[in-house]
Amino acid sequence: MSTRSPAAVILICGFTSLLLAQAPPAPPTPGPEHKKLEYFLGKWTVEGEIKANAFVPAGKTVSTETATLGLGGFYVESRNEGPSGTRLAIIGYDSHAKVYTSYYANSVGMVGVGTGTVNGNTWTWMVEDKYAGLSIKGRTTVTILSPTEYTSKYEMADGKGGYTTIVEGKATKVGP
Repeated sequence: MSTRSPAAVILICGFTSLLLAQAPPAPPTPGPEHKKLEYFLGKWTVEGEIKANAFVPAGKTVSTETATLGLGGFYVESRNEGPSGTRLAIIGYDSHAKVYTSYYANSVGMVGVGTGTVNGNTWTWMVEDKYAGLSIKGRTTVTILSPTEYTSKYEMADGKGGYTTIVEGKATKVGP
């Protein structure tokens, strides 16, 4: 036989009903950091000059980059197609670590991750590429010149605390 008082049972049932009756919290919405990613939306022509290196010969390259906003507006999906194949990337903002993040893979077997920061009109990405059994650290710098143009530079870590420029280029927006 239970020794609970009827008043206690009524109070417990009342509080439980109040908790269950409250509306669920609203889903999160993209913040200003997420909105900065929207700069890269659209179709871009990316021209670059590759410096001679251990992986590919020197030369010029032209590719097409198409970026769309992911569901909910929290990330950008990017597809780059050019002479060296296709690269797919997801770029977002990690609100816990307070850095931008990038995850990518390409059609020649390279995968990579990066973390990025923004200072004014300059994005700096510290990246780690994995290719053919190697782990390669690098830095990508993107400088926004206008609403339709930016420059980029990819540098590979030299293992001595410095970087060697591998490719420099310019992107021009050509469509929505």
